[in-house]
Amino acid sequence: MNELNSNVPCLSADQVDATWLNPAQRQCDLETARTQVFDVVVIGAGVTGAGAALDAVTRGLSVLLLDAGDIAVGTSSRSGKTFHGGLRYLEQLNFKLVAHAIQERDLMVKTLCPHIARPESFLYPLTHAWWERPYVGAGVLVYDIMGLKGGAVPLQRHFSRKGLKEHVPSIDQSRVVGGIQYFDALMDDARHTLALVRTAAGQGARVVMRAPVVDFLHEGARVTGVQIKDTQTGEHYTIAARSIINAAGIWADELQQRAGANTFSIQPAKGVHALLKAEAIQSDTGILARATDSVIIARRWYGYWLVGTTDTPWAGGKSNPVAEAADVDYLLDNLNHYLARKVSRSDVLGVFAGLRPLLKSVGGDADATSALSRDHAVIPGPVGMTTIVGGKYTTYRRMARDAVDAAVQPLGIKTASVTATLPLVGAQQWNNVRNTGPQLASRFGMLPMDVERLLQRHGDRVSDLVALADADASLGVPMPGAIHYLKAEFVYAVRAEGALSLVDVLVRRTHLSIELPDGARAVAPQVAALIAPHLGWSHDRIQKELMAFGKLIDAERAALQAATTQHP
Repeated sequence: MNELNSNVPCLSADQVDATWLNPAQRQCDLETARTQVFDVVVIGAGVTGAGAALDAVTRGLSVLLLDAGDIAVGTSSRSGKTFHGGLRYLEQLNFKLVAHAIQERDLMVKTLCPHIARPESFLYPLTHAWWERPYVGAGVLVYDIMGLKGGAVPLQRHFSRKGLKEHVPSIDQSRVVGGIQYFDALMDDARHTLALVRTAAGQGARVVMRAPVVDFLHEGARVTGVQIKDTQTGEHYTIAARSIINAAGIWADELQQRAGANTFSIQPAKGVHALLKAEAIQSDTGILARATDSVIIARRWYGYWLVGTTDTPWAGGKSNPVAEAADVDYLLDNLNHYLARKVSRSDVLGVFAGLRPLLKSVGGDADATSALSRDHAVIPGPVGMTTIVGGKYTTYRRMARDAVDAAVQPLGIKTASVTATLPLVGAQQWNNVRNTGPQLASRFGMLPMDVERLLQRHGDRVSDLVALADADASLGVPMPGAIHYLKAEFVYAVRAEGALSLVDVLVRRTHLSIELPDGARAVAPQVAALIAPHLGWSHDRIQKELMAFGKLIDAERAALQAATTQHP
């Protein structure tokens, strides 16, 4: 460990504690970074990179977390938003992956982020008499047994055709003969990754977003640091590192090649999800069923229905994958196969696409992404760099641990990971605030269900929102046009959660871009005006932010418009 390095965080004038991320913190961390030799520089602020930064800093190492964009800007904000063991991987006999994922799911629910992760039921509809119930039931039984030690979610239940209809009124009784219910955990991926980053910052990690790596430093064949570009100012910074972790996801192979090695390749697989209105499906449980080439999953998600996913190879630009009309057709057609009351495009509020970074074997078939490995891999090379790639969102903590172990082993550092027992930001005092919904509803004039979602987003940090509202009463009210969010949340997004753009706020800190039928176009000017003073935006900058957000929404909504044209 570099004893000259300091893990004392940067604190701006209005910060409550070191977990707050904002422009002042970012600039302080940038200036500090150019004068230090970090034990670990992590490239990529998705869930795995954020997890690696937290893992490393809690071992007492000096850490810098970098990303070319925002926190969770890529795959980690575009997942299925469920901590799950991967029931379907049992059929592939990947017991190890399922066991590890279940253990991690249970840690989230009980210890790491119980405000974000909560048990959610799923129903597997049976369509064949006699043989299917014992076959699927045996798999779900194994799933339950693997989760007995954690004890975080209820066990399976079986339903007859009649009993199933009582729980899922939308089900097509002519199609199904019964069902088996099991449990996984609901979550918000973007806010979970944010919690990881803020927790790492609170432990002393330096955090700099919007700073792409433009070059690597070398001493002979060894990588000894990075050169980054601050996209906010155009200035370049040279940063020294004893080890580098490449957690760049779908860009990981390109980054390794830039550093001087070429030992693996990534096959991006596109997964598309659609957000449906609450009334689209009548059911008190989620649904997981067989689809054309994999499974279709509809989960109850914060008052909506989230339906996914597709699994197709992607050869387009990696920065902004978008859904296509065929993707929307696939989701709705496969879901409707099991429903009596069919879901239509008028039920769709929004749609998003993400890219899974699947590790491609030599000579592998790029046209069969569903068959590529979901296990993770730790890849050395060049000397001084360790790459972590593949895996599942749910197993990020194990992936991060393995990456840090490999990165610091050549340095003679033998400290062990402690993240299995470390609650994330929002969870430390969760038991003290989880039942404060009635008081908050009265305080803010919000509906009980909206306050419940407020607590799920912020956990015990809801106290920060109360403090903002106490200091400025105008922030302690629901946002017009988006009354399930407080005005204070938008200000908090830029003062404490590291948001630097309107897109950051409306897509990842909140999810208004998919929750509102117009993609949040109407509310965007209000939000921009609210956050502009805290980011120093001029009138011209506000207009540029609105244009950039509108362009993104146009691209993401194109599939819905095309589908509507083709299928009135």
